[in-house]
Amino acid sequence: MSVPTEHVEQIRDRPGTLDVRMLPAYDNYLVGYRGRESSVPAAHHGRVRPGGGVIRPTVVVDGPTVGTWARRDGGRVVQVDAFGPLPSQVQALVDAESSAGTRFLHPAT
Repeated sequence: MSVPTEHVEQIRDRPGTLDVRMLPAYDNYLVGYRGRESSVPAAHHGRVRPGGGVIRPTVVVDGPTVGTWARRDGGRVVQVDAFGPLPSQVQALVDAESSAGTRFLHPAT
């Protein structure tokens, strides 16, 4: 499973209090700690840190990383690549965060 089982259960138990963030590449949350076990599931380290010193932008839900994201279409679209299926309430919050990021980067003129 992409997200630790106990984390998925916590998400389902308290959907109204989730903290969803889209962190930029090289964010201190991913750079500033010696161990990465609590921030990125071991099975997905390579997707966050593909090599060559690259650290991709990530989607974080209540601490653990659940996917990566990238800007597409000249920065007008934020594409999220989740590590696996997300509970519907989490997906809705990720979509809202993604839309907020797009509006911030490209406000309507």
